[in-house]
Amino acid sequence: MTEQERYDRTYAIVNLDRMKENLRLSKAKLREGIQFCAVIKMDAYGHGMVEVAKALAEDCTLFGVATIEEAITLRKAGIQENILVLGVVPESQYSSLFQYHVMPSLFTAEQCAKLEEQGKKEQAVLPVHIALDTGMGRIGIQVEKEDALSIAETIFSANHLEVSGIFSHFASCDETDKRYTMMQKARFHHFLEQLKERGYTVPLCHISNSAGILEDIGTEYNMVRDGIVLYGIYPSKEVRQELPIKMALSWKAKISHIKEVPAGEGISYGSTFVTKRLTRVATIPVGYGDGYPRILSGKASVLVSGVRCPILGRVCMDQFMVDVTGVQAKLFQEVTLLGEEGEEEISLYEWEKYGVFPYEFFCGLGNRVPRVYYKEGKWIGTYNPQNNMHVDAFS
Repeated sequence: MTEQERYDRTYAIVNLDRMKENLRLSKAKLREGIQFCAVIKMDAYGHGMVEVAKALAEDCTLFGVATIEEAITLRKAGIQENILVLGVVPESQYSSLFQYHVMPSLFTAEQCAKLEEQGKKEQAVLPVHIALDTGMGRIGIQVEKEDALSIAETIFSANHLEVSGIFSHFASCDETDKRYTMMQKARFHHFLEQLKERGYTVPLCHISNSAGILEDIGTEYNMVRDGIVLYGIYPSKEVRQELPIKMALSWKAKISHIKEVPAGEGISYGSTFVTKRLTRVATIPVGYGDGYPRILSGKASVLVSGVRCPILGRVCMDQFMVDVTGVQAKLFQEVTLLGEEGEEEISLYEWEKYGVFPYEFFCGLGNRVPRVYYKEGKWIGTYNPQNNMHVDAFS
């Protein structure tokens, strides 16, 4: 029995070789020596951050996560590389930063004082990154305010904190008009110059994200953050698409029922689709409860025996139906919801035309969908988010 045969309903395949190749392509585009922060927040955009971190560990300097809980999960899984929490760490979790050797993003004097106090208790020095708000309006020192430099200097002067990096985030680098992005970069550069004039040095400086890497903006600094491109998707239609990146994730399901439906019968909720002829209908045991976008109702297709078969009517919470008339299809046959089969492919770009936002899809891929990992053409492990179970093929 193959690993795929273990799953009677659905599973996703994560091709780690493609992910590593996507990273290599990003690296090859930039000058030699630039360090990479692999952004693996939100469970590596739904791909499974533990397995992704293990696969990319030798190729990255830093892993970026959104929460301290994500960082702790990585540490408990044996990930030893540096981890930066890109979001806000609650004060109640400050001790965890020291316990698990995780770097927070700092941007207020109050955060600095509380962490300094925690450092005294721990009798330890904690590496931190200073976050700058150059125009995203989210978190970070507001660089245009009068007290911006004094806040940074307060963090630099803390005895139990060590500034290992400083960063900001582009708000619209994935758009055609780059004027706002260039303004942000100028603000970032000016702030760094002011720090330099005051005698402060920062080991790592980063503002360039996936769009920045593709557009070569902000890549003059010594680190970039690679996010959506790692997973094989361009940030938008408006960025350069010169890198032959490939989507690392594909999604499979198995037909749960097949029946013939006469003309004039409604299919699914609201009978938004009514058969016009005798129709062979296959039920796919996946729905929006698994993260399959309901907006694809009556629009998208799946691949059955390499043939596009359209969705009939509305996508339900746990199931949807497709037209397999004239197509080789049998009960429990594997079909492709997303990815390649034969010479055909269902891509996220295709779904995007129907209103699916790729980032949102990845993050919403349900915990009922096991992730099956392949490297060098071989199954190396499985992650089941529903019970948080990780299975290593070699254990």
